[in-house]
Amino acid sequence: MVKVIDTPENFKVCICTSCPTYGVTVCPKEKSEKLYCARGKSSCVLPEKGCICGGCPVWTKNSLTDYYFCKK
Repeated sequence: MVKVIDTPENFKVCICTSCPTYGVTVCPKEKSEKLYCARGKSSCVLPEKGCICGGCPVWTKNSLTDYYFCKK
């Protein structure tokens, strides 16, 4: 698996906060979580409610193939 670099540029274009799974609870927002493909899974319990990773510029730029980075 490709390792995404945790950079301010990647953080800025990351679309995690628009993901249906992200919005299930307030936990990830309260903890300012984002850019899971670089930073690792969420510390919050997040039920899968839809994934938009495939539409993310970070996902495309890094030729990622996995989904639900917040849960891995």
